[in-house]
Amino acid sequence: MVKLFKYMKPYGFWIVLSIAASLTVAAIDIWLGLFIERLVEDATGIFARSFGPTLTLLAALTIIGAAASYAIKYALTRFSACALRDIRSDIVSHLERSTVAALESRHSGDLVSRLTNDTTVIQQFFMMHFSNLFYMPIVFIGALTVLLMTSWKLVLFSLLFLPVAIVITSVLIFPMNKMSEQLQQYLGSANAIAQDTIGGIPMLKAFNMFKAMSLKYKAAMELVLMKGLQVEKRRAFIAPISLLLMSSPIIFSVSYGGYLIGEGELSAGSMVLFLYMLNFLMQPLSMAPVLSAQIQEVKGAAKRLFEMLDLPLEPSERETQMIDMAVLPLEFDSVSFAYESKPDVLENISFKANSKQTVALVGPSGSGKSTILKLICGFYGMEEDSEAAVSGVRLSGDIRVFGRPLQSWNPVHLRDQLALVSQDTYLFPVSVADNIGYGRPGASREDIIDAAKAAGAHAFIDMLPERYETVLGERGARLSGGERQRLAIARAILKDAPILLLDEATSALDTQSESIVQEALERVMKDRTVLVVAHRLSTIKEADLVLVLDQGRIVEQGTHASLLEQRGLYMKLYYKQFAALESRVAKQIASGEGARG
Repeated sequence: MVKLFKYMKPYGFWIVLSIAASLTVAAIDIWLGLFIERLVEDATGIFARSFGPTLTLLAALTIIGAAASYAIKYALTRFSACALRDIRSDIVSHLERSTVAALESRHSGDLVSRLTNDTTVIQQFFMMHFSNLFYMPIVFIGALTVLLMTSWKLVLFSLLFLPVAIVITSVLIFPMNKMSEQLQQYLGSANAIAQDTIGGIPMLKAFNMFKAMSLKYKAAMELVLMKGLQVEKRRAFIAPISLLLMSSPIIFSVSYGGYLIGEGELSAGSMVLFLYMLNFLMQPLSMAPVLSAQIQEVKGAAKRLFEMLDLPLEPSERETQMIDMAVLPLEFDSVSFAYESKPDVLENISFKANSKQTVALVGPSGSGKSTILKLICGFYGMEEDSEAAVSGVRLSGDIRVFGRPLQSWNPVHLRDQLALVSQDTYLFPVSVADNIGYGRPGASREDIIDAAKAAGAHAFIDMLPERYETVLGERGARLSGGERQRLAIARAILKDAPILLLDEATSALDTQSESIVQEALERVMKDRTVLVVAHRLSTIKEADLVLVLDQGRIVEQGTHASLLEQRGLYMKLYYKQFAALESRVAKQIASGEGARG
């Protein structure tokens, strides 16, 4: 809750305004009680002598009360909306700077649920209940003072049942914090499943997995329903106690007040005042259980929300330094990597990539090829103590980029030197030009078009409804896989970084598109240090160094020709995959020539 108060502080004016307006409403409510007593005590005289001033006073109090109520509503709405805006902005900014390992340990659907559901719980509390934290105590103290001055005997008799009700309410409210937190957790899990279902609809349809996912979502919602019913059951227990608190004192006061009037200890006006004020005494008491339950819910929501601000950050305070392009661009020295409590993904990896050299990574699926590219990008191991298990991963050994250890780089400056094209292409739901332009913010339209042409994307972009201004669907859903990949390559080309990382960049392309893009990549690769996870035979053959990985280790390295001479794993991969591919291409060419003949 302390962190929550920090976000409230900048909007102190609106908080003070809401408090002042709440106190004004409380004062008017008490004043009206005293005014009503006067009316009852001498109704005929007042209306005969001062009907005009009385009406004026009532109108003035009504107007002031209405204005104060409006001020409460507006001030609370404004400060809560602004505070929650700041919280959401800070959380999103924090997530952007969090380590990849920390984010990978949490489901994106749960993070989105925290940003939406948990912030809604907090905002509703501010808008609906925050003012009661100040109104209720003041009106309670004022009402109690007036009631004691009117008849202390009647007060004691009316509140006879109160201690028992308070004890019962406290017992019921105590578990609300934990229950509400669990409810939000279950809701986050359900939202994560829903997000997976919506995002994976094509795959679910292809494998007829909707029934399984539906059952999984139904089970998650059953947990939400079960915990939600438990919370509401608690509230249902609290509600009758609140009603009892409201009704029992009135019943007691009417019966005993009638006796006091008969004995001459209480006047009719005082009795009306007592009943009027009793409402303002019992309202805070009856609202206290509800308010306490709401506070417990806010605590649970705030805890989940601010847990995201505790995620470890990438180091951003490191200064950028000049880069000596003559220094070795990339070096791995005895690097081992693993996710915490799991076997090593990489084991004792050592290699060097010279300037303007192409290094190809080949090997069976799961051998650690893509992990090497992730490490170069600084997704893991940017912490000073890379030997320790940080953010759920273990990394040892040295990775040097342009002669500097990975741990000494500012992550932003490091990634300025890299251009990555992944097999998992990610496009944003903005225009084509914007998607390419993210490679170099501020790039001109001419530069964007040149990059698209170099990637072989200009032709299909030119056929889109609004060409470069065409807005893409989520993750580029309106484009084919090959078109999405070419836009990603255009983005990397526009960045013009000295180190180019290609993670099976042409894997999604058909033969014709692959040929076009491969030619463009070969032109771009000439002046850069390139690491490529390759499946295309020509790339392997032309690479300066081929690293063959198996189960996280480099088992062979050399050129294409020298590796074939070793007659090891590379030769098996070559004849199993690459030779078959070359044979298919030769057959296609021969078939085409036969058709022309």
